[in-house]
Amino acid sequence: MKHRLLVLVLPWMALTGCGTPPQRAEFTSGYPTYNCPETLEGQVTLQAEVRPLDSQTTILHQPSIVTRGMLARRLLISVTPSGLHAKDRIVWSTLSVATFGGTFLGWDHFELAAPEQRTQETSTVVASPGQLKITRVAKGRADLAGSQSIDLVIMPGGVAVDDTVVHFSALWTDNGMPLTSDHVAPQLIPLRHPPGLDVVEATLELSFVVRVADTGDEWVCGSQARVTLIDRDSLRQPLWDLGLASANAIRNERLALFDPTLGAVRLVFDSPAGAHSFASWMRATGATRVGSYALSIFEQTGPSTTRPFGPVDENVMRTLRPVTIADIGGIKVGPAGEP
Repeated sequence: MKHRLLVLVLPWMALTGCGTPPQRAEFTSGYPTYNCPETLEGQVTLQAEVRPLDSQTTILHQPSIVTRGMLARRLLISVTPSGLHAKDRIVWSTLSVATFGGTFLGWDHFELAAPEQRTQETSTVVASPGQLKITRVAKGRADLAGSQSIDLVIMPGGVAVDDTVVHFSALWTDNGMPLTSDHVAPQLIPLRHPPGLDVVEATLELSFVVRVADTGDEWVCGSQARVTLIDRDSLRQPLWDLGLASANAIRNERLALFDPTLGAVRLVFDSPAGAHSFASWMRATGATRVGSYALSIFEQTGPSTTRPFGPVDENVMRTLRPVTIADIGGIKVGPAGEP
């Protein structure tokens, strides 16, 4: 009888001696339930940095995209275990990047800072126009803390804008004399570019699972960051226009070509040399017409540097008036859309 009791007691002692099994992260529909304890709150820092790339050399993971309006950026991401113990590990993570003021057109080259990490985890990237999601799962005893980067192609404002720039085959003779206005023929060249409605920012949200070395428990925590993907300087197009301004004053009025059958077309140039050459030609000739077009003036309206500047709409047309000889002395060249 004593031997039977001993046989029954020993398994019971073995079970009770093991204690409570380690806490494990609970997943619902592929996402873990947040249960971060106070001791782990704020112990992992998420940081992001942005660097410009040449969009022409970026291979999109969305080959149907054809546009000149895209801008490429490399997003550098750092996950720093600033308050974790040395042997604590991040074993699962998902990083969500949401844009404001722009859309993702594609992505390429997701890289880890340490090459040896590539074989120690499984990584997936999913992109939609408004969000990018990177999921990483550690293998064995790998730790997902560290740095990573991904190349992105972004469209500010969502869709490209079609505008017009003006080219002149010749404004001057070979000996430097200005051509007469009836011998000058403007060429209207279509140009597609980002609309530049506003800067493009992104919020980054990192959800991750920490496995605590001392207990083996897993806890689901999070960290956030915000970054500017495309700033105002990047939005300004390399285009120039002509405006009127007195000395030390801003340009409140702009020049346009006007034809009754076409309407008004803003005088926009794709180089400062072209804009200055035309301004010099106007001063030298006193011309108020060029080819079949009348030179006209309209008032600049609304914010300038980050708005589409090309269209001359019905509100602008109400301010349209012919250029006079007195106006020509006040012509100033500047970046398109800026005072």
